[in-house]
Amino acid sequence: MAVYLTLLLCVCFQLIFSGEYTKAMNKDWHSGHFSCWQCDESLTGQRYVLRDDHPYCIKCYENVFANTCDECNRLIGIDSKDLSYKDKHWHEACFLCNKCRMSLVDKQFGSKADNIYCGPCYDAQFATRCDGCGEIFRAGESHRGQGDKVSRGGGADRGLLR
Repeated sequence: MAVYLTLLLCVCFQLIFSGEYTKAMNKDWHSGHFSCWQCDESLTGQRYVLRDDHPYCIKCYENVFANTCDECNRLIGIDSKDLSYKDKHWHEACFLCNKCRMSLVDKQFGSKADNIYCGPCYDAQFATRCDGCGEIFRAGESHRGQGDKVSRGGGADRGLLR
């Protein structure tokens, strides 16, 4: 009768003899060897984030890689949605119209001078209007003015985040 032993080898290339070890990232680790790439704290039994094949504790990951919210200036942690437009970032709760403070999540918005606005506030402040009737030009719509000339509105810098 043959007896087969399974030998576990840690990433340090030493055998794992104890019954306690950590299995993470499809590898076996001595419990003390599975640690944060940044601060070297043990990650055994802890939440961690994998980035570029390196494990980070939550605190180090957020300090090194998390974006800062452009509204409240706090870090956007791993448990929060990071909404972004161009080079700006917001918490979901901070993604608001610069004028009326309405949430812009899943809504069309316009941007002007590094500020974001809901559709109605953007139109009220910045939209091009017909000199004849005062109506707002909308992208893709035509407007008949004097002498039946067709005028088209300019394209606004508008977006929709989901």
